[in-house]
Amino acid sequence: MRIIWSDEAIKSVDETADYIEDNFGIGRSMEFYDEVQKQADSLLQFPKKGSIDDDLKGGKYDYRSLGIGELSRLVYRIDGETIRILYLWNTRRNPITLRSMFI
Repeated sequence: MRIIWSDEAIKSVDETADYIEDNFGIGRSMEFYDEVQKQADSLLQFPKKGSIDDDLKGGKYDYRSLGIGELSRLVYRIDGETIRILYLWNTRRNPITLRSMFI
């Protein structure tokens, strides 16, 4: 198994970390980065750890999501031996927007 991060996933993680740093400090931002990396790395051993995302059902792929803290989820899919991390979704946003990104 290997993990590939999309440009959109990297950008969304960075934007969230920047927001956390601006509002809660660099220490909290670094904790967030660490948690994202820890959860992503856990997918190497347990690729189906995240549940199939209800907001993204009915598309070409089985999109999965994995909670990061209380307000974010890492959206990914499994392609054979590759885990594609696609986006870090803020759960306060309208799920229709998420659906329009992938379906």
